[in-house]
Amino acid sequence: MAAGVRVDPTALRDFAAAVMTAAGLLPEDAAIVADSLVYADGRDLSSHGVARLTIYVRRLEAGLVNPRPRMRFVLEDGATSLLHADNGPGQVAAARAMARAIESARAFGIGACAVRESNHCGAMAYYTEMASARGMIGLALSNANVTMAPWGGRSAVLGTNPISAAAPTRGEVPFVLDMATSAVARGKIIMAAKSGASIPEGWALDSEGRPTRDAEAALRGVMLPAGGPKGYGLAALADVLCGVLAGSAVGREIGALYDDLTRPQRSGQFMVAIEIGRFAEPEVFLDGMDRMIGGLKASLPASGFSEVMVPGEPEARAQRRSASDGITLPEAVYKELADLAERLGVGASI
Repeated sequence: MAAGVRVDPTALRDFAAAVMTAAGLLPEDAAIVADSLVYADGRDLSSHGVARLTIYVRRLEAGLVNPRPRMRFVLEDGATSLLHADNGPGQVAAARAMARAIESARAFGIGACAVRESNHCGAMAYYTEMASARGMIGLALSNANVTMAPWGGRSAVLGTNPISAAAPTRGEVPFVLDMATSAVARGKIIMAAKSGASIPEGWALDSEGRPTRDAEAALRGVMLPAGGPKGYGLAALADVLCGVLAGSAVGREIGALYDDLTRPQRSGQFMVAIEIGRFAEPEVFLDGMDRMIGGLKASLPASGFSEVMVPGEPEARAQRRSASDGITLPEAVYKELADLAERLGVGASI
């Protein structure tokens, strides 16, 4: 296991909620943000975990995120709705939007909710699993501030715009796709920079447009799209749905989470829930998922691999380990959180 400080997930969740409450959020909203962050840490997605608390607090303190938003559905028409997030915390808006999509899917077979004027909302699988836990298929997209070059370019004009999908299964093996449209989530480069580690070539270009393995140089440069033109196209699609369609910002219009403490992000999300029973008998669907997953896992492992895993399976295994063994935070992140708690006068500890 990587060096670091092992913490109890429940204690970490309580700590994160206390920090966000001290920063001005309502306790119920702080609990959603905290749950999303610890969910990510528990799945070994530390790039979207409690390491984000410091920047969330800084943006709240700078007046760039509304701690007490009056979120409202400005459009509602059958299966579709549009949530105005009032510049509130992204996790709160995205969770409310997926809850509405699920409600609409129960009534109409499918539900879609776009989110306007939102902020960074963390790991997208958190929202698609809200749907799969209720026997539905969930889809979720978000756009983000520009850190990625388009295919064939060297300047940042796109976010790493994540996409997630989740479907229910019968057994312990899940189906949860959660991917940045860049070669890797930018948070992983941030974590590498904090720990002084190098990054694989192909993740990013430096400020001169050259491939780099230096995490600090990558943060000053640009991310690269996953799969070249394919990741580029998917990132642009996320801007269409989460920005243009939702009436939120797109591309360079979105305020940078870390690098611009002068303007709000104004990002958007797009949530979809699909009621399986409107398309297939639920048990027949689960039978089909069993066959599909069995077929995937029956593939002979390639050189360097011990088995084939289904999208979401590595994270689900990590989640089970974290529940029993705790979550390991890097020393630097642990110290940063301790300093943050002391500054805010938070009594909770981890």
